[in-house]
Amino acid sequence: MQKPKKAAEELAEMIRDGLAEEGFEIQVRSNSRTGWDVAISSDKDTEDAQSRAEAIAVELRQWYDLEV
Repeated sequence: MQKPKKAAEELAEMIRDGLAEEGFEIQVRSNSRTGWDVAISSDKDTEDAQSRAEAIAVELRQWYDLEV
């Protein structure tokens, strides 16, 4: 079964919504091993947010591919 494709901006928004915190820049980019990955940047400490974003991305990868 083929998964629906989502644009990087759509996936980033889904991850941002899942984090439920303001002030994080979310970037989704292609990754040949996993299909796509997520990176977080902010003036805040991003270690916890990056871990949570990765967990959200693992779940989303089961349902969506990155549209390239």
